[in-house]
Amino acid sequence: MKRLSFFIAYLIPTTVFLYSCGSNTPINKETARYVKTTEVRPSHDSNKLIYNGVVKERREVTLSFKVSGPVQELLVDEGDYVQKGQILASIDKRDYKVQIQATEAQFTQAKSEYKRYQELYERKKLPENTLDQLKAGYLMAKSQYDAAMNALTDTDLKAPFSGYINKKMIENFQTVSAGQPIIELLDFSDLEVVVSIPEGQINEINDFTKITCSIKNADQTEIPAKLKSLGKKTGDDHMFEAKFLLEKDNLDKVKPGMVAKVYVQKAPNNNDSFLVPVESVFSQAGKKYIWIIDANMCVQKHEVSVIKIHGNGLMEINDHVKIGEKVVTAGVHSLVEGQKVKLLPQQTETNIGGLL
Repeated sequence: MKRLSFFIAYLIPTTVFLYSCGSNTPINKETARYVKTTEVRPSHDSNKLIYNGVVKERREVTLSFKVSGPVQELLVDEGDYVQKGQILASIDKRDYKVQIQATEAQFTQAKSEYKRYQELYERKKLPENTLDQLKAGYLMAKSQYDAAMNALTDTDLKAPFSGYINKKMIENFQTVSAGQPIIELLDFSDLEVVVSIPEGQINEINDFTKITCSIKNADQTEIPAKLKSLGKKTGDDHMFEAKFLLEKDNLDKVKPGMVAKVYVQKAPNNNDSFLVPVESVFSQAGKKYIWIIDANMCVQKHEVSVIKIHGNGLMEINDHVKIGEKVVTAGVHSLVEGQKVKLLPQQTETNIGGLL
């Protein structure tokens, strides 16, 4: 009998459950667990968007000759700044000058004959069809002469706009053909930032009220920008390409290829709603819930209504949650009402993954 009483006295304390935080669900002390959390944010925070992008020049053009021949002068080097209309390279003009002399002689003769016979026609001494044949010959000779003159002009390759020589594809004295790439010219008169916009945000682009850009490696922040163009179709990544034009005069430190961040402010909404991560919302019996952590470090299930899912991984909800309340963002399906939790440390620049 004494042994039985001792066994019962030993057994009872080891099987007692803790009814924590006023919940009717028995939870063992060992069920307290670490959870990842975030704070409820006001819905106007969704009006601030950040895109990562790359700085691009206004345009990049590959120049080529319209005629063929040996290059006699290559007048620029990579990195040179050139003015619009400046001669960059020249083809040997000798053969083209000879062609002009030949076509000019034919053109002069045809013109003289046409003028003489036109006088005869006006005096009714020449049939009209004969004059038409002479006119056709004159016009053909003129077109050949004009073509020869144009070819001579095209032996000089000129800059179509002011910019920087990015690359040379040939060396001096090399024989080139018409249309062969010769020089790559960059236009830096305007700089733009190219970003990718998720399809979930593409219809909000007309609501952008303020756009600025920061380029860390150029020590430039708050650069005013405006939307220049928007792709009409997604790429393979299902993202729309957008180009933002930088609106600042002094951008000497900014170079194409630099990484940039574009900050977009949208027009404010007027509804009384809140933002939580999409992964913090779960479903039970056809309803939507989130886990809110109370002052006693216990989770409480809170029903919410979903208003909208934003393209930045946030869900807009309502139903009387409070700004700053902590909600669980991972493992929501493994928690029970009133369960004790511990907060995982927040990730910082020196604590990647929140492991420390």
